Amino acid sequence: MKVLNIVKYYYPSVGGMETYVRQLCRGTLKYEITPSILTFNHSPRINTNWENVDEISVRRTTCQFKLFSQPISLNFGDEMKSLISETDLVHLHSPFPNAEVLYRHISKPLIITWCVDPANTRWGKLFPVFRPFLIRVLEMARKIILIAPSLLEHSPTLQPYEHKCEVIPLAYSSVKGTDAVSTVRKFDRTRPTVLFVGKLRKYKGIKYLINAIQRIPEAILRIVGDGEELSNLKNLAKKLGITAQVSFLGKISDEQLYVEYKKADLFVLPSIDASEAFGIVQAEAMSYGLPVINTDLPSGVPHVSLNEVTGITIPPRDSIALSFAIKRLCDDPDFYEKCSSNALQRAKLFTEENMVKRYVKLYKKCI
Repeated sequence: MKVLNIVKYYYPSVGGMETYVRQLCRGTLKYEITPSILTFNHSPRINTNWENVDEISVRRTTCQFKLFSQPISLNFGDEMKSLISETDLVHLHSPFPNAEVLYRHISKPLIITWCVDPANTRWGKLFPVFRPFLIRVLEMARKIILIAPSLLEHSPTLQPYEHKCEVIPLAYSSVKGTDAVSTVRKFDRTRPTVLFVGKLRKYKGIKYLINAIQRIPEAILRIVGDGEELSNLKNLAKKLGITAQVSFLGKISDEQLYVEYKKADLFVLPSIDASEAFGIVQAEAMSYGLPVINTDLPSGVPHVSLNEVTGITIPPRDSIALSFAIKRLCDDPDFYEKCSSNALQRAKLFTEENMVKRYVKLYKKCI
């Protein structure tokens, strides 16, 4: 079976959607499925070309310009039509406005993975213009896969298609050494180590985490990742006089990340809007027994780590609530231990094997 995946960017571009599509494509290879990718070049001004990545054919189209951070290509529609004609099934990873606007009905089964409602993201102001194209594609789809059940509740656009919807959560990537960390954590230190892992972008809300750390002089914050907000965040830590408490580690290897997870006492994902569609890094942290503090967003984020079960969910953009959540986990050993134990168990729901098997079953059903 040939499956064409249409996605905005693909590896070696790094991000949540890129990671999940790569996991899925590599995983389906052993089930007699031949995946291929249609995507944009994440590096500008590179000609349209074919690549082989992990034994998977990847067609990268040239990005001629960007509109509100969305890549635009005048020939993307022709590329999509040509590749669809050669496949058995099309898997569109949404939101991807360029593809959804240009998609035309072709007699090949279509499934859509719905990662987030564009109306709830930072591009929400443009959604009324884009909505008719999105509805047209939803009408064509045989199945719509939600990465979390809460997405249906938060999306009026999606609700008329509830009969087509099925939930398949994303999966975390096991980094080296994860299997060695399988015991419940206990917190008995005077200096808590708080960990953040991800791209340093505005919607990640990291500035609220830094402000929260200022209120906890004994806490240490370690930030893994890079991005356009790095200099702003360093300046904020300097302005607040807490550079000794905050370490910016940049992009690190899997071996180093394993060490960071082992050293950490808890994990924080302080994202501020639904551009954070799922936050699979939460599940990765939970696989190490780390309690998680996340934010109550209209996306899949609160579904990964559950409030009062595997950690604490707080309102977005609230540094005070975040500081109280950190203190509560550190001041209540029984609650901390309960969250750690539950985190280890819940992380098992988000394995690559589970995700891939469910998609393979769905593919076969839709052909």
